[in-house]
Amino acid sequence: MSSLFPTYARWDIEPRKASGLKITSETGKEYLDFTSGIGVLNLGHCHELVKMAVTEQLNKYWHVSNMFQSSIQERTAKMLADASGLSQVFFANSGAEANEAAIKLARKATGKSKIITCQQSFHGRTFATMAATGQEKIKTGFGPMLASFEYVPFNDHDAMKAAIDENTAAVMIEIVQGEGGIHVVQQSYLDAIQTKCQEHGALLIIDEIQTGIGRTGKPFAFQHFNILPDIITSAKGLGNGLPIGAMIGKEELSVFFD
Repeated sequence: MSSLFPTYARWDIEPRKASGLKITSETGKEYLDFTSGIGVLNLGHCHELVKMAVTEQLNKYWHVSNMFQSSIQERTAKMLADASGLSQVFFANSGAEANEAAIKLARKATGKSKIITCQQSFHGRTFATMAATGQEKIKTGFGPMLASFEYVPFNDHDAMKAAIDENTAAVMIEIVQGEGGIHVVQQSYLDAIQTKCQEHGALLIIDEIQTGIGRTGKPFAFQHFNILPDIITSAKGLGNGLPIGAMIGKEELSVFFD
């Protein structure tokens, strides 16, 4: 009997090694890994440059608290800021934590509580990000969700414009809905969201956990559109299999971290 909780329906395949696109099982059979760790392994398995970078850091130190200066953290933050067109970065351990940070920052920065997301969206499995997710199956069995989340149909201009009001702290949206079916946002929908957010002092959060770090051909998927969000969240491909998340925001939001 397994000592693991039965959280996942696992395949009857145990990897022995992996390289690039291929996984070799314990039986010696090779598989092409089209899952990429569910959108994580942007550079494939065991990429040599990633191994070199990790080994170099492990030979220096593994962990220190955030009370210390970190030049490598500063360089990484600068790369993300430059790639996104935003200014400030907060690092976390996962995409869900990055989205949690975005939700908290939006509420603190605006003094409002309502967060609008889309039906069939997916933003994580922590309690707040589960509440932000627009899929009932994700929430079933966990009792009442956190209040102040509202869900509208994806790419429905009228529904979104009607939902954004003076109580709205932020709209959180994916450029491409992955778990909800491969649905791509419309430019006109983003335009309408940004205009209404500006009118009501709400923030625009783009969840780039799955689409970011080059997965759509640009550093971030929103860059295929004529828009600049207030906050972006990133993870998955950011660590190529290692646990990391990041919230990237506009410079004026940094005052709310004091």
